[in-house]
Amino acid sequence: MEYPFKERFRDACVATLCPEVCINCGTTPVRGRPLCGTCLDAMLDSVRALGGTRSITRCAKCGRPLVSASGTCVSCRLLPSLSAVDSILPLFPYSATAHELLGAWKTRGNRGLTWSFAKIIQEALGLPEFEKATVIPVPPRPDKIREKGWDQIEDIARILERSLGLTVCRCLTRTSRIAQKTLGRAARQQNLKGHLETIAGISLPETAVIIDDLMTTGSTIDACADALKAAGCGKVCGLTLFFD
Repeated sequence: MEYPFKERFRDACVATLCPEVCINCGTTPVRGRPLCGTCLDAMLDSVRALGGTRSITRCAKCGRPLVSASGTCVSCRLLPSLSAVDSILPLFPYSATAHELLGAWKTRGNRGLTWSFAKIIQEALGLPEFEKATVIPVPPRPDKIREKGWDQIEDIARILERSLGLTVCRCLTRTSRIAQKTLGRAARQQNLKGHLETIAGISLPETAVIIDDLMTTGSTIDACADALKAAGCGKVCGLTLFFD
């Protein structure tokens, strides 16, 4: 789909007033974004390649790359903490570059990255496992928008919906005020239990894909899947930009 005029105008202003360099390669992007077109295309190509190799290179449950196991990784076989979600596909490892990209986006508020991340999510949603799935964004913790001024996953959801023409269902709400990133592995798995629920009056899809930016333990997506399945969803998958 054509790059929206308001996005082009904003990027032209940003490129003129405060030009940036690509976080990944150091070149000056044409549109003044912190991720140049060449690097974005390389990430999109990596996502497309998963269509033919995921079944033999990634864990069927958590989606992390397989090292020596077959089908399901050792962690998911020995410590099956993901009980509700059918599968998760985390796209890229949380490398130094990924850390810088997420820091620029989430911490420093560089919302110019949202379009690039939305395009990557859109590309992944074209994979066969997400066929006919409705996008459901992970809901923010209470007070996050009041404190931060915005929610990065909602920003992606808006672009997917308004500019890229995908169906988005905002049917989940969260009551826990504790940020997952402040907790250890065991605490993450307990923090959201019972604190995610569906919103009354919103029709739920039969097949859903929950989107988030980073998967550490998968507990956030699993808690979302638990709430959705309890309310009647048949199949729930997860999709994240990065994994740690």
